[in-house]
Amino acid sequence: MGSLSHLESDFFKYNVKTDLTKDPEYGIVPLEMDSQMTDIVLKEAMNYGEEIKAKTSLHTDFRKVQAWRLNQKDSVTAELISHAVIELNQVFNYRLSGIQDIQYLEYDSHDNAKYDWHIDAGDSLSSMRKISISWVLNEGFEGGDLQFFGDGGEIVTYNSTPNKLVSFTSFLNHRVTPVTSGIRKVLVCWIYGEQWR
Repeated sequence: MGSLSHLESDFFKYNVKTDLTKDPEYGIVPLEMDSQMTDIVLKEAMNYGEEIKAKTSLHTDFRKVQAWRLNQKDSVTAELISHAVIELNQVFNYRLSGIQDIQYLEYDSHDNAKYDWHIDAGDSLSSMRKISISWVLNEGFEGGDLQFFGDGGEIVTYNSTPNKLVSFTSFLNHRVTPVTSGIRKVLVCWIYGEQWR
């Protein structure tokens, strides 16, 4: 992925407005989702994703997860995420341009699947990430908690459910704890905008 030009979206340009008189809000914003939408997204993710190798650090144990990239063209999932971002950005108030990537992930307890502490914003293209989204699509697993560092350094846990999407500023430190039973199925994506200034 060397360029974002193919993901630029007039939808975001015309529908995701920012109020330049207000400061942006950095943090975590959950959003209730309709259960029927969750079922549609799970079906699309499981049937139309292209398997990719999940990036890991030099430590092989840092991230254990299976990953598939979803094609955004003619994607119901991309459309749902785009409309959710309109509502989410009423809180964040960021300058946004589009969806950088959508991935479907499976954290399997047989692999002790997890993702240790990290941030989603980094160098190169990931430096343009502003909002990260995590949407658990199933039940029937244990562990796999999405956790953040709170303001006082405490660990804050979001026990995601299929009817709640969790969005957060991409530079927040977070992790997914090991899945101890079952398979955690989750949609993740990143919303990008002009580089932080």
